[in-house]
Amino acid sequence: MSTLLPPVDDPLLVRALETGEAAWRRGNLVAAWRLIEQALRRAEACDNLAGALSACQLLGHIAFAAGELDAAQGYHRTVFVQSQALGLPLGEASALHNLGLIAASQGAQVEARQLIAEAAARYEALGHAAGATAARTNLALFDDHWISTGGI
Repeated sequence: MSTLLPPVDDPLLVRALETGEAAWRRGNLVAAWRLIEQALRRAEACDNLAGALSACQLLGHIAFAAGELDAAQGYHRTVFVQSQALGLPLGEASALHNLGLIAASQGAQVEARQLIAEAAARYEALGHAAGATAARTNLALFDDHWISTGGI
C-alpha cells in the first residue's frame, strides 16, 4: 500500500521549488541550485517530507546536468531510500530510473541497464504509462548506443 504525503502547502516553498525547477529547465544551473537548496532547507525546517523529496530530486537533476555525477547519485539514492521508507513506489521507480541514467553516464553499462529496466517494470506495475514510456525509451537509446559502440 502506498502512503500519500500531504501536498506542499507552504507558498514560499512551492515558489522556491517552481522557480528553481524553471531555472534548471532553462539551463541556469547556478540559480536553480541556489533556489532548490533554499527550498530543501525550508522543507526540512518545516518537516515537509513532500517538499524535501521534491527538492532532493531536483538537486539530483541539477547536479546531473552540471556533470556532478557523485552528487546526483547521492541525491537520487536519498530519494529512493526515503520513498521506500515512506511507501512511495512511484518515487522509488523514478529514483531507480535516474540512478540508471547516472550509471550509464559513468560507463556502468550492466548496472545502468538493470536499473532502467527495473524502473520500467515498476512504472508499468503502477500503471504509470508516462514513466514506463520514458524508461523504455531510455533503455532503447541505451541499448542502441552501447550496441553501436561495441559496449554490450
